Amino acid sequence: MSGICAVWHRRNTGHISETLTAVAGGLSLASERAEIRTNGDAGVGVAARFATQQIHQDGHLLIATDADLYNETELAASIGAQDRFSGSARTAALVAALYERFGCDFAEKLRGAFSVVLWDARERRMVAAIDGFGINRLVCYQDKNILVVASRIDALARAGGVDLEVNPRAIVNVLNFTASLAPETIFSKVERLSPGTVVVTSEGATTVQKYWDMRYYAGNEFSEERLSQDLESVVERSVAAHCKNEESGNLGAFLSGGADSSTVVGMMSRAATRPVKAFSIGFEEQPFNELGYAELAAKTFAAEHYTYLVGPRDCFEALPRMIRYFDEPFGNASAIPTYFCARLAAGHGVKVLLAGDGGDELFGGNERYQTDKAFEVYHTIPHRLRKGLIEPVLAALPLQRGLVKRARGYVRRANLPGAERMFTYQFLATHSPTEVFESDFREALGTYSFLATPSRHYAAANARDHLDRLLYVDMKITLADNDLPKVTCMSELAGVQARFPFLDKSVAEFSGRIPARLKVKGFEKRYLFKRAFRDLLQIEIIRKKKHGFGIPVATWMKSDKRMRELFRDTLLSSRAFGRGYFRRQFIEDLFRRHEQDDSTYYGDTLWTFLALELWHRQTVDEPAKVTA
Repeated sequence: MSGICAVWHRRNTGHISETLTAVAGGLSLASERAEIRTNGDAGVGVAARFATQQIHQDGHLLIATDADLYNETELAASIGAQDRFSGSARTAALVAALYERFGCDFAEKLRGAFSVVLWDARERRMVAAIDGFGINRLVCYQDKNILVVASRIDALARAGGVDLEVNPRAIVNVLNFTASLAPETIFSKVERLSPGTVVVTSEGATTVQKYWDMRYYAGNEFSEERLSQDLESVVERSVAAHCKNEESGNLGAFLSGGADSSTVVGMMSRAATRPVKAFSIGFEEQPFNELGYAELAAKTFAAEHYTYLVGPRDCFEALPRMIRYFDEPFGNASAIPTYFCARLAAGHGVKVLLAGDGGDELFGGNERYQTDKAFEVYHTIPHRLRKGLIEPVLAALPLQRGLVKRARGYVRRANLPGAERMFTYQFLATHSPTEVFESDFREALGTYSFLATPSRHYAAANARDHLDRLLYVDMKITLADNDLPKVTCMSELAGVQARFPFLDKSVAEFSGRIPARLKVKGFEKRYLFKRAFRDLLQIEIIRKKKHGFGIPVATWMKSDKRMRELFRDTLLSSRAFGRGYFRRQFIEDLFRRHEQDDSTYYGDTLWTFLALELWHRQTVDEPAKVTA
């Protein structure tokens, strides 16, 4: 673990060093450099595993940064201080100078992944900020006595007196989305900063300022050829920037064989003076094994290609440390291959891995966008015909199966509002709360709906087109709440830093100017992206159906004795049911259905329940520091 933290004691000022040391210690492995700085009743700290994690003191300012920036030279020049910043804390010193010049508007000047905590003793205010995509994270807790900000919840909890009541809404979100959704966390009184925000806390109040967000609007250029050329150029420049200051031997890339990771490797190979190091994971279970596509991409770009086959034994042995490294429950099983891919890279001397995350959410690559288009077709039928003929006739027909049943289902989904149609197959859209949860848990949950957060994002999107609003929802949930912590946490656990070239502001803002009709054209996903990179990628990769870093956990539950026993012994234990969340009959029924069904649905669902229970055992029941 590593990261940054800050503490402000509104009372008990004499204990600031003790409290800050405890919080910083919660971020640190034994091998990391931990440091704190205090000024009166507040201070900041860092547990530095990577060079990007720095601490700096300048008069009345204390600042800790975890910032991997790509415009430091330009920023220094903009304030006339090209030669002022040097040494191991130069980035933190630069950010402090930007704060002095621009106040809390400093965050919008930064390009890259970052988290910042700053104590301004003169103004008596604490400032916390993260990048626009949520690559880096911060959580905070405050009451009348204390304000604590940290990169991880379990570090924050070391402050003492922090209310760690489990949030039932987060339990629901983990079951539906495999992760909790910002700004909420697994604990009711702990909040997570949303991407692109600055939180300012003074003596009197706390304000949340949004300094950057995605915008969707058609630019002045409507030529597909010109747009595709510009897209290729902006991605190429971003990949080059994300390779900055790294010796080629220290640099590598995740390679799944999909369009995004293959594009990153291809762009890296254009600028490299030696073969790019690419890393891929496969499985003996062929439906999950995509090494053939990765090998095709590696051969095309003459990359040094390293592969590893992940098996159930790997999963079983790594699972406890992986669960603990996510400081909230995290049910995305693709964390397993992500970790082993990063570990493979670390074993070959790589310190920085470039990843293709974000491409689907920027350019329209997820399968659900294609599915949603099929339902949008229904709304091209005149309203009078839909409401006056089609729907009344379907409702009056006595048949309850076959084509009529499918037609009714199609019309029902087509008429769902906003983001609701996108989540028709989420866990609690197909299982009622009374079926899943104990009555006391349902009472604690109240009227909360799992659709609350995605619907809020859908409504808040600065976009006119329905597709762009769906992309925005995925930017916030699929990407920021799920995929980014998966990659960053598992990379750090392996000792590697991850970078995301598609999540450069220049690329994201360019994608916002692409008309929605060119992101998904007809039923063709990521249409303009494929056009832009058709000369770079093999046709097999362009046409490849999206798979992602899947894992055959449902198969392993049947084929591997240790995995099967782990699931049953954990989820059917009195300890698990003693939490009062889930009905025993429902969990037992999931196991029965899994044994009888050839699909992966029930096994994948049980994986999320397993991750949730294991997290409780390690963090709530027996909190313990992760060891290397």
